[in-house]
Amino acid sequence: MGISQEREPTLQRVLRFGRALIVGSGATLIDVSVLTTSIHLVGLAPTVARVPALLAGASFQFFGNRTYTFRAQRGKLSKQARLFFAAELVALGMNWSVFSFLSPRITFLPQELVSFLGTFVVFVAFAYPMRKLVIFRVPDDRAP
Repeated sequence: MGISQEREPTLQRVLRFGRALIVGSGATLIDVSVLTTSIHLVGLAPTVARVPALLAGASFQFFGNRTYTFRAQRGKLSKQARLFFAAELVALGMNWSVFSFLSPRITFLPQELVSFLGTFVVFVAFAYPMRKLVIFRVPDDRAP
């Protein structure tokens, strides 16, 4: 059981990337919803409310990518979860670094949009390739 070296059709790659954007959008909505609810309805301090919001968004991201984006259910869940957590820690540092770089240079946009821009750069350059090539890569049953 090896990893197939066959070139994947462009349409299939584009559709998978689109599914990743859908999952990421859903995770963002969950994150913002939990954050807002925790602050305004539960009465948590924003810094405290950030924890359940991040956990909810990351959980949705992990399971959405595993099942919908990459269809990697044959992979070992515990291994994928460990790799996902490690990659997310790296991405967190990269997001902070990219935002810190862009923020003083892109002053004509609201900082929230600068943050989204930086997050997208990290997603395209690091998070998506890590998820596709490492975290959710599963053996191809068709390989000799």
